[in-house]
Amino acid sequence: MIICSCNVLSDKQLREAAKEMRADPNGKVPTPGAVFRHLGCRPRCGSCFPSVIDIIHEKSSEEQSQQEESPAPLKQAANR
Repeated sequence: MIICSCNVLSDKQLREAAKEMRADPNGKVPTPGAVFRHLGCRPRCGSCFPSVIDIIHEKSSEEQSQQEESPAPLKQAANR
């Protein structure tokens, strides 16, 4: 679905860009402006920002819930 009609950006493109940015250890925080720059464009009217923000955080929330579902390894107490 087209989210940004000014730049003709789809939700899929925005999710992928945010995912790439989060995966890069030296990358920037995926803010709407940073995601647009990552895609090689600039925000114009800004009316898509609420949707872009939702998409960025939606993906982030999915990844966090996946991490929460997998149990963290238990630390063993050191015997003294």
